[in-house]
Amino acid sequence: MRVRVGLAVSCTAAAAVLGCTASSGRAEPGAARAVPAIAWGVADDMSKYSDDGGAWFYGMLKGANLTENRWTLAWDPANPTAITELPFVERAAPVAQAAGIHVVLALYSKQSSQHDPAQFCAWAATVATTVQQWGIHDYIVWNEPNTRLYWVPQKDGSGHDVAAPAYEQLLARCYDTLHAADPLARVIGMGLSPRASTSDSNEPLDFLRDVGRAYRASGRTTPIMDQLSIHPYPNPNSPTNPPDVGYEVGDRFGIPDLARVKQAVWDAFNGTGQPTTLNGLTFRIDEIGWQTDTSKLTQYVNPENVAVVSEQTQANDIKTMATKYFACDPTVTDVELFLLVDEKYRNGKDETGKVVGGGWQSGLLTAGGEGVSQPKLAYGQDGPVFGLGRAACGGQLTTWAPGRSLKVTQFKPKPKPKRRHRRP
Repeated sequence: MRVRVGLAVSCTAAAAVLGCTASSGRAEPGAARAVPAIAWGVADDMSKYSDDGGAWFYGMLKGANLTENRWTLAWDPANPTAITELPFVERAAPVAQAAGIHVVLALYSKQSSQHDPAQFCAWAATVATTVQQWGIHDYIVWNEPNTRLYWVPQKDGSGHDVAAPAYEQLLARCYDTLHAADPLARVIGMGLSPRASTSDSNEPLDFLRDVGRAYRASGRTTPIMDQLSIHPYPNPNSPTNPPDVGYEVGDRFGIPDLARVKQAVWDAFNGTGQPTTLNGLTFRIDEIGWQTDTSKLTQYVNPENVAVVSEQTQANDIKTMATKYFACDPTVTDVELFLLVDEKYRNGKDETGKVVGGGWQSGLLTAGGEGVSQPKLAYGQDGPVFGLGRAACGGQLTTWAPGRSLKVTQFKPKPKPKRRHRRP
């Protein structure tokens, strides 16, 4: 998670047969079913914090045919029953609702070591009870729990994954409490990082399969998530990689590697009460983006600290991502770009050198906000693509079938493999 401190194509033949419409209910594996719609938006808290409740922000969203806005909402273990950012939500949520913007909440803890299921999920239920009055019903439970940055401990002294079984317990409990608090709730699992960020983090698809092991061992027969959230960023060692470049390591995933994620879901949950992508589970891409060159713009602060692309390359990459991958994949139903508006601190430090976090220039607009921000090339060039929905697919719809399934019958943590965390 990164937190803020035209193409005219008709439906493909396959899409025309199945129907470019939203589906409801669950189909059995192999059964023909309608292709669900795809919605585009942004992961950006700027609107939540804006003095105008996000009015300008939402207008700019709609100008690029973007309809969703993911906000973060953090649980404070020191004040476990309070929604500490409620005043911001109370100001911005009605404005978003009036503008027709679909708000999604990513719920996680301010402290990576604090994740008590009873306390956190009771708080999540309070959030759901509070925000449903503004038409908010989508809740991502945690963020990148396969990384040490957001969940500790990740492994025990022998290198066994202890984060996944603990997270499975939390997700299962939150599934029940959120649905009890909000009958219209959509509980979204994981927000997986595309790679283990450190040697003591877990590779994402290992983590997902370990969640499946813990689920099976629990004896639960009902789902733990309605949707799976993933963050298929380019390899941070090569952040300018285009959408066609994925990860060499098989337990990681990028944009072209979603079949790996589907297989891991199948290995984890087939034959259980938790649907797989063959009988109802969909993907939310709630973070993705490429940082652009802002060296000639005066509103930014400090030197850039990562490799960046040109505005035209950003526009091209987003178009390829949409027309070749996500619009063609019926499993992907929601995509949130990170960000709409750039952050002004290029390296995450303010004018005095204090670390303030962020440092992302991956927006569709330059930094500054109303009266300062200007559209990048992607805003105008890719807006029409977003507006096409599934019809933006420039080829055939993606189909997938499981390969050789792993036997996942009970949770048996795997020993730490040798040379596991090599750089791809």
